[in-house]
Amino acid sequence: MSGRRIVTEWFRVPAVWALLEVQLFGRSDDVTVWTGACGTGEEAYSAAITLERRSICGQVLATDIDRANLDVARAGRYELRVLENEVNEGRLWADDLWRYFEPDADARFLRVTPAVRERVTFGVLDLGVDPVPACDVAMLRNVWRHLGPAAQRRAAAGVRAALRDEGRLYLGGGDLMRPDGWGGLESVAPAGLVEHFAQAEHSLIWRPQAPH
Repeated sequence: MSGRRIVTEWFRVPAVWALLEVQLFGRSDDVTVWTGACGTGEEAYSAAITLERRSICGQVLATDIDRANLDVARAGRYELRVLENEVNEGRLWADDLWRYFEPDADARFLRVTPAVRERVTFGVLDLGVDPVPACDVAMLRNVWRHLGPAAQRRAAAGVRAALRDEGRLYLGGGDLMRPDGWGGLESVAPAGLVEHFAQAEHSLIWRPQAPH
């Protein structure tokens, strides 16, 4: 997947994040959320904020092939105007800006708080090539379309092997659509997905299939 830059957002598709809270809330054991192709960190920190909001014990493993993306993500520094727009759009809560962010030396930016930052471990991983870390939740959103069919199959098998049996795979809307050749879109599943997963609580949330 080298050379592909993945764009991430804060709490993309809020309904999906609400279901993630339901999945994880009340767990007594530590949970691991893996965000593959984490881009510049917004999704990884969204997951960490979700854990913080509900006092859920756990960590976020965030990986990407692009080291420049990872440098931005590790810094945890984001434009205030962008964050305020996320609040206006209903993806961030109004009090998130003072609970989970702190002022930067440059007033145009905010930084994630140490409590949020310490939840996240960043690293390099080439999806479809490198082993997938063991996890309770795998967030691979709007990245499958950047992989060829063979890499998609390897990624699907790798995620299934790493994901706990009661875990969930979270996809992006772009992963399940492709151009139809007539200026529109048609539904499509990444290669290997339905061999290892079945749709669960939402069209973008999939559960592991039992081994055949």
